[in-house]
Amino acid sequence: MADKFEKFPLASKKFVAFLIVEIGLFVIMGLMVSDQEIGKLGENVAFMVLAVTAGMLASFYIGGQALVDRYIRVAQITMSRGTAAPEGEKK
Repeated sequence: MADKFEKFPLASKKFVAFLIVEIGLFVIMGLMVSDQEIGKLGENVAFMVLAVTAGMLASFYIGGQALVDRYIRVAQITMSRGTAAPEGEKK
C-alpha cells in the first residue's frame, strides 16, 4: 500500500529548487577552493559561512520534507480507509 503513495523525487518542484541551490553553493565553494591555497581556506569566513549554510539547508529541507511526507501519507491512508481523523487532530 505504501507504493501507492510514493512519487519520484524529481517530480517535486521544491526538491528541484533545493538541488539547484545546493549545486550552486557547492560550485561557489569549489571555485573558492580552487582559487585559494588549502592552508588558508580555514581563515576564509565566506567559505565557512557557505559550508554551514549548505549543511543547514540540507538538514532543514530533509527534516521538513520528512514531516510533511509523514502527515500526507497518514492523511492519504486514513482517507482511503474511509475512517475519521483522530480526536486530537480535528479542527
